[in-house]
Amino acid sequence: MGAGDPGWVVLGAGGHARSVVDVLERAGHAVVAVSGADPTGDHGEPWHVDVLADDREAFELISARGLRAVVAIGANPARTGLVHELVARGLSVPPVVAATATVSARSVLGAGTVVLEHAHVGPSTRLGEAVIVNTGAVVEHDCRVGAGSHVAPGAVLLGGAAVGGGALVGSGARILPRVTVGSGATIGAGAVVTGHVADGQTVVGVPAVTRGTRRPGGTL
Repeated sequence: MGAGDPGWVVLGAGGHARSVVDVLERAGHAVVAVSGADPTGDHGEPWHVDVLADDREAFELISARGLRAVVAIGANPARTGLVHELVARGLSVPPVVAATATVSARSVLGAGTVVLEHAHVGPSTRLGEAVIVNTGAVVEHDCRVGAGSHVAPGAVLLGGAAVGGGALVGSGARILPRVTVGSGATIGAGAVVTGHVADGQTVVGVPAVTRGTRRPGGTL
């Protein structure tokens, strides 16, 4: 553990949490505990760190011991809500960047954002709070990604692309330069987005076409 690092608590105990714990430990950080109802995560393998009963217990531990927190939950609304609550309580929720990722010093990463192994974030790019840039994803120069969005493994945002809050860019998808994806939109795996996508829309295919629009309440 690096000098001055008080240790980390990971909120979440599923597969994404396993990836985040691995990123932290490979970077030399100590993970004190994870929080989640299932002590084995979602793969049946016991955790090698303490498992807290719920997120309330995690909040108490982080506050009492001055630990750092990261929310490792794949669901965008749940992850975003927990990050906002941690920030509102004045707790430490710094971005997490894997040792194998490349992040420009001229980019800005919001609280609770996670950049996983072999991902890239280019210069003059801004990522909001609680963003996931997953394994091998690329967010090129001058991009904007809103709070609570997830750029899935192998997805690429080309220069100047913008993604609104709470969106999902599926695995292997491509967003072409200066294209805007609206808040809450879903980009299907492998899609190539050549034109703007409205808030809540789901698009799929090459080139991407509209499959539906998400209504208030989360249904299509």
